[in-house]
Formats: sequence, C-alpha cells, structure tokens
Amino acid sequence: MLTKDAGSSGRLARCGMAGCLVGFVLLAGQSDATAQQASSWMNAGAAALRQGNPKAAEADFRKQLEVTPRSADAMLGVGLAELREGKPDAAEKDLAKSSELNSSIFSAHMFRGIALFQMNSLDAAIAEMNDEISLQPKNAEALTWLGIMELQAGRPKLAAVPLDQAGELMPGDQNILYYQVRAHTLAAQESFRALFKIDPDSAYVHRAQAEIYSESEQPDKAIVEYQAAIKKSPSNAELYEALGNEEQKVSHTAEAQSAYQSELALAPGSAIALFNLGKIQVETADAQQGVALLQRAIDAHASPAPTCFYLGLGLSKLGKNEEAVGWLERVLKSNPSDFIEQRDYYELVRVYQRLNRKADSERALGELKKLKAQAAPPGGDHP
Repeated sequence: MLTKDAGSSGRLARCGMAGCLVGFVLLAGQSDATAQQASSWMNAGAAALRQGNPKAAEADFRKQLEVTPRSADAMLGVGLAELREGKPDAAEKDLAKSSELNSSIFSAHMFRGIALFQMNSLDAAIAEMNDEISLQPKNAEALTWLGIMELQAGRPKLAAVPLDQAGELMPGDQNILYYQVRAHTLAAQESFRALFKIDPDSAYVHRAQAEIYSESEQPDKAIVEYQAAIKKSPSNAELYEALGNEEQKVSHTAEAQSAYQSELALAPGSAIALFNLGKIQVETADAQQGVALLQRAIDAHASPAPTCFYLGLGLSKLGKNEEAVGWLERVLKSNPSDFIEQRDYYELVRVYQRLNRKADSERALGELKKLKAQAAPPGGDHP
C-alpha cells in the first residue's frame, strides 16, 4: 500500500500558484486606489507563498476578499495558503468556494483534490483531480497526482495511464519516472497473479517468469523456465527463439543452435532463426553453411547491419574477399550499432589488405581508432 509522502505538500509551492494569481479580476466600479491596494495584497500574498510564509499569505488574500468578496483567485489563494499551513479541512472548503465562484478557474480542483487526499477522502480526491484534468488536459502535476492517488487506491493499471501522460509532458522527471515504474511493476504483478491463479503450471506462467528472469539478467533461470514452457507448448516457435537467445547469453552454442533449429522447423521463414544459426556457424564452425543461412536471412528481411556483417565475415573466411568487401561496406550504410560498426571496420581493414587496397585499409583503420577513442572512458588510457 502506498503511503502519503510527507514532502508532497512542500511541492505545492511549485504548482502554478503564480499563474493562478496573475489573472485575478477586480470587481467593476472600484476606484483606482482600491484596485491598486487590492493588487498589492494579491502580490504580497503570492510573494509570501514563494517565501514560505503561508500564514502571512493567507492574511493578505483575506484582505483582498474584504475588497472583492467574490474573487475566485483570492479564495484560491486562501485555500492554497491553508493547505500549506497544514489545515486541509479549511483549505478544502475554501478551494471548493473558489470553484463555485469560477467553474473554469485553473488549479482549484487540483489543490482541493490534494486536500481531500490528505484527509483520506480518496474517491473524492480522485474526482477533483479528474475535474482539474478536464480543464487542463496537459497539466503534468495534476496527471501525476491522479496516478499517485490511483496507486493509493490499489489500482495500478489505472494509475499507469495518467503517469505515462505526465511522463510524455515532462520527460526525465525523476519523480514521475519513479511512479511510472511503480505503477507498471504493480500492474504486471497483478496480471501475473491472475495468470498464475488460472493455472500455475501453464506455458504462459513459465514464459512470463522466464521473461522476468531475462530482464533481470538471470539467463540460467530464464532457460529453465523457457524449457518448462516448451514442454507445455512444444509447437510455439517464439519459445524456441527466446530459449536460443538465453542460451547464447551463457555461451551454450550447441544448445542455442538446437533451439533455433527447432524454431526454423516450425517457422521455416524465420529471419531471426536464420540469422542466429548463420551467425553461429560463421563464428564457430562451418562458414559455408553459415553464409548460405545468412543469405536466406537477407531474403527474409533480417536486420541488415548485423546480417550483412556476418555474411561479409563468412565470405572473407571462405577467401571470397571481393564479395565480402561489398557486404562489409554495406553495413556502414545500414545504421549499425557501435559494436557492429567497430567489428566491421576491423574486418574491412583486413579484407582491404588482402585486396592490396592500402589507402582504403588505412582509412578504415583511422575510422576504427576514432570509434575506439570515442568509446574509451573519460581520462582512461588508450592507444
């Protein structure tokens, strides 16, 4: 169960108070002197809030209300000051009055929702936050609070929706990211429990557990679970592919080959199985068979950069350097990963040397050195 963050109310000073106060409207017919005095009270109240003096802010906003008793902005200021003073009951009532005076005023529903949240009136708090979001659909603060409240209510799947929206509006915000992780983790656990309850020994349960182990970098445990899933669902090609991937992580080459071969038997056109089998053959055993598999993988639209690289590597091992160099050069036009790009330049240096293309070999070597220098840790020694 989520607990209320004691520091949450401290964040209220950053929740758009200045925007709420800038647009206040004085009642028509006031003298210029009265309007000027009222403006100074509003400004003084906003300044007091910024300075962390909510008691003084409340006094200033109440002076404003003596002049303009129907000012929704001043009432909003009073409610926010009371909230900052730790008086949620009084704040909730005054924030409700602010919304009554101006149904479209920004932030009153949000602050009232926070007050209700502090009073443990969770359903009412969520309703207020939804009202705020209907007025301000892109208010990341309100969306975050709604997510936190839904988490408190034990509804992580509902919490994830506004938190993801807030994350899109404020990418990189650590507070939002934390609650996103929490919501999605709890939602996944909730779904897993439901799946487990239906049949604890199903292929789905074993596969889900295997994926959890894989994500947490525990390939040995993932392998055991994928094997159990395959026993329950032996005709599922995706399970063999996933098993092969985990076997490769622990350098179980023969076991990985067996898994990909099983996948290929079920899905003869699988680009991933063709690529992985071809890659393994080129790196460990039969380059000619590996090249044949990788050529099929190219036709099946496997990822171009790694497939072209291993195809070029295999051809170079077979002594077909003219053909190999074409595939290795093609890698650089296919948005390769840093790992593949470095390996590709290394092989190009060697193949160019075999073809007596000295200038190309030196150019490739220069690019390789640049990539290694860029990848070196700051301040580290490197050749």
